[in-house]
Amino acid sequence: MLSLLTAILCVALATAAGSGPEPHAVQLARKAASKHLGIPPDQFTVRSVEPAEWPDSSLGCPRRGMHYRPVVTRGHRVVLEARGQTQTVHVAGEVALICDQALRSRSLRLSAADRLQQLARRDLAARLGIPESEVQVREARPRTWPDASLGCPQPDRLYAQVETPGFALELEARGKTYRYHADLEHVVPCDEQR
Repeated sequence: MLSLLTAILCVALATAAGSGPEPHAVQLARKAASKHLGIPPDQFTVRSVEPAEWPDSSLGCPRRGMHYRPVVTRGHRVVLEARGQTQTVHVAGEVALICDQALRSRSLRLSAADRLQQLARRDLAARLGIPESEVQVREARPRTWPDASLGCPQPDRLYAQVETPGFALELEARGKTYRYHADLEHVVPCDEQR
């Protein structure tokens, strides 16, 4: 029992001194967070360091217009805190990325929401052969889809395995309900009706 307590104390002291099992990842994360938030690196407290595995070289932080190698990438998800602000940094090798996807996604979703609802209404009206004015949006919920299929995979099709922000839309026309799923640019019908 005493040796277990001694081992725990040694690990705690080593981590506090910055020489824990992932010191390089923490150091890179602190530099990235410092640059992003304008706070000196030594002011960040490490809240957690977890091993992570991403399906491609985007480290789970894909950016529009960028292409990523489709290789499993291992690294760490580092959560830091300073001055009441929490920052998550994804680190692999010498790369540290700020995953502020939630903030980016929220602002993109707000600006895209009306346009996506309009696209879904237009598509459903065309499919049913009715005026667009007869199609109403009942609900538009923000969603993050687990991959580029947007939760509506088609048989014999491959999809990028990246989390994709978007919406689950529910429309109504002539007493029937229709589901559409969207990323931030496109809408797809997901089941014909309910």
